[in-house]
Amino acid sequence: MECPFCAETISDDARVCKNCGRDLRLVRPLIDENSALIAKIETLQSQVNSARAALARRSAPLTFWATHSALYVVAPIAVLIAAHFIVTVVLDISPLYLRLASVAIPLPFGFALLWFAHHDIRWSIFDGIVVGLLSVAGMLTVVGVIDNVPILPDTARDWRETLEYALSIALANVTGAAIALLVRRLLPRQLDATKAPSRLAMTIARIAGHHVGERALRRRAQKIQDNLGMLAPAAGALVAGAGSIYTGIRAVIGGL
Repeated sequence: MECPFCAETISDDARVCKNCGRDLRLVRPLIDENSALIAKIETLQSQVNSARAALARRSAPLTFWATHSALYVVAPIAVLIAAHFIVTVVLDISPLYLRLASVAIPLPFGFALLWFAHHDIRWSIFDGIVVGLLSVAGMLTVVGVIDNVPILPDTARDWRETLEYALSIALANVTGAAIALLVRRLLPRQLDATKAPSRLAMTIARIAGHHVGERALRRRAQKIQDNLGMLAPAAGALVAGAGSIYTGIRAVIGGL
């Protein structure tokens, strides 16, 4: 934590600031209470944002779906098809650049869907699937019209590569949402002093080091629980990102 007098970083269990020498025993209850209030405010704000999104969806469904469809479905599809046209038709360069662009483009839309629209990860999964399928269908249509070839794939291998490409786009969208969830967990990283740590966190805290008092043990367990809460979105972002890149460029690299 930061010393309230000199703003230097000190140990959470310190009774005296090692930098300015001020006694922290009198102000520690206020610091703990402030941390708890900040944590509660963040939780309440998240709940309010989710409630507002649900209310907008129910009170004005036409406006809600039109706006969300334009921002999170039509816009990424248009950008992806435009990138496909530029790379394959205008520049006529390696399709590897298109696959990398198809991973990078959906990321900010997935991030915005969770960060600004306040939807959960399930929305991102559904949105990613829709964007992936429709954008790939649009790309196939562009190629079919320009080259005067069948729009749909001919062989099982072509179908597999097409679906893998759509999956790559969907996973990139989910990756953006997972990153937004991780950032939300990281900011402001305040511990709720009024919430009891779980049994798992307390067990890990006892195993992690010698017994240093019940208060210090509880704070250690709170930190562990806080870090455990970030593992899921971090792992989700890593897995989804890796899967998106792999499925996106596997066919291209294999054909080089």
